[in-house]
Amino acid sequence: MITKTCLLGLGRTGTVVAEQLINSPKFDLVSVVAKPGSSRVGRPLREFISYDNDNEVTIANAYDLSNEFEQKRFKVAIDFTAPEATLKNAHVLAEKGVNIVIGTTGFNNMQLHELKKLVEEYKIGLVYAPNISVGINLLLSMVKTMARLIPHYDVEITETCHRDEKDSPSGTALQIADELSVIKGMARNQKLAIGRKSSSTKEKSEIGIHSIRAGGNVGVHKVLFAGEADEIEITHRSYSRAIFAEGALKAASFISNLKGFFHMEDVLLFERMDRDLRVAANRLYLNFNN
Repeated sequence: MITKTCLLGLGRTGTVVAEQLINSPKFDLVSVVAKPGSSRVGRPLREFISYDNDNEVTIANAYDLSNEFEQKRFKVAIDFTAPEATLKNAHVLAEKGVNIVIGTTGFNNMQLHELKKLVEEYKIGLVYAPNISVGINLLLSMVKTMARLIPHYDVEITETCHRDEKDSPSGTALQIADELSVIKGMARNQKLAIGRKSSSTKEKSEIGIHSIRAGGNVGVHKVLFAGEADEIEITHRSYSRAIFAEGALKAASFISNLKGFFHMEDVLLFERMDRDLRVAANRLYLNFNN
């Protein structure tokens, strides 16, 4: 089944997502929305990405999102904008019954609570993923396992992004820290050291975050577990924004027919369960026919 889709945000990552969407046989990219005042509004998508099919999309204004839905009737919207813009978009989309994938970073707790209230009130489906790449979410799964197995080890997070990254630390680094804080049974605001000063010493249960902003780096995230006698470091390096597009399409497929508030971890878990069920069904078929 082909899913009619809207993309909100046509920045660096949004452009790559648009390329993947418009060339995917599973999606029909019927709408692309840019921020008010953008020079791209009213211009053909073909001016910014290349594709071979006959799909003609004119970039719309975010102010006209409600009218854009009435004309295009998309089922899923993928948002790569900014927290304030995402919340405005989400209110309009939720009222229309559109399911949403959010790859935007930088939300505070109040904004996340507002998103969850929209999901409950309008009974829509939403995937919230401050880092939507498959690799980062696999890293997250591994570090959570390690935190349970070696709870006494010190933990330090180092992340590197391009010079124009607005968040410091990144939403991804904070998500890793939040998950580890829960496992360690501590409050993040009490035990999180961001950019620790040279004069301070590390508390036993403290999680440190160190942010580097340089050049055009897509993203590197490292989590170090250090004991008295050894250390283990897990690293994820992003070479291209195509990883975000891959994750966004997975999330859009997942949420297209669901209701509720989900994370990227749920998307990957569902995919694995579906794959395992297919393998099991195939085994049963082969056994019954031999």
